[in-house]
Amino acid sequence: MGIGDCPANPYILEYLTSSKSDIMTENDHVIKTSGLGKSFKQVRAVDDLSLTVNKGDIYGFLGPNGAGKTTTIKLILDLVQSDGGEIWLNGINITEGGVSVREGIGYLPERAQFYRNLTAIQTLEFFAELKGVDKEQCDELLAKVGMDRWRDKKMGTFSKGMVQLVGVAQSLLGNPHLLILDEPTSGLDPRWSRVLKDIMLEMNAQGTTIFFSSHLLSEVQELCNRIAILNQGKLVIEDTVANVSGGMTHKPKLVIRVSGDAGKAVEALRAGGFEEITVHGNQISVPVESTEKSKVLQLLAEAQIGIEDFKTVEPSLEDAFMGYIGNEAVTGGVMNEP
Repeated sequence: MGIGDCPANPYILEYLTSSKSDIMTENDHVIKTSGLGKSFKQVRAVDDLSLTVNKGDIYGFLGPNGAGKTTTIKLILDLVQSDGGEIWLNGINITEGGVSVREGIGYLPERAQFYRNLTAIQTLEFFAELKGVDKEQCDELLAKVGMDRWRDKKMGTFSKGMVQLVGVAQSLLGNPHLLILDEPTSGLDPRWSRVLKDIMLEMNAQGTTIFFSSHLLSEVQELCNRIAILNQGKLVIEDTVANVSGGMTHKPKLVIRVSGDAGKAVEALRAGGFEEITVHGNQISVPVESTEKSKVLQLLAEAQIGIEDFKTVEPSLEDAFMGYIGNEAVTGGVMNEP
């Protein structure tokens, strides 16, 4: 099936990125934006956004619903025109590089949509032709995402997750040097989410830079070396996962499973000066400094409360995320109490 055999599709423009991989420059920045802005009527979707994605990064793009993540991705791919600011791909300004600046990019939009009357293999061959890459890889990519059994079934018969897997296969056409994925695990069950994460790690090990948005903080913490958090169109913080998590004021938590009455344990700890205590059944959680752990255990021992088990839980990316986008969030970090 050739390109001319299909009618115009408004979503096709979102996929028209060739996968030729020979245009990489010596610039360390695969994606760079400066002062990027975009408004839709009265809504400032992206506001003075400057970020940098380096070669070899697995870069997580985080933010609550409506933060401007999808708009930013479309701006980077020149699918939406910005109101101001600049964007560079592989060191080339997208306003000067034309279509060729997007060569070598694999893209999976937030809502992948395909011709319902085409089969899975016809769909991949169609996009291979659009991208100007070898169609021989189509069957291999369908097998990679577990869709080879349905290669000859029409897209209109597929579930949301199956469509998403075909979308992933489409983004891998031509072995791209940059993958831009908007909520890539949306609609996937845990098994195929794991497969996709393994594919991302494999591609990155082979030199592909990966930029993806996600609502799953555990996924980002597992995969990414660098992240950015966007809130109300503004960049709140951009740093390594470790620095974002470690830069918060949250204390580690001592989680203790007690035998007997947890209420008695809470009373003993509060009498000893620990106020922020969370109780779930016979398990209590106490925010503590590292020097306070022994004091907590001693207070429980003095109150003759049996301890079945205990562990320390370090502040997570989720804690950091909620802090940065909460009411106390300000650009550049969290506003500390005076």
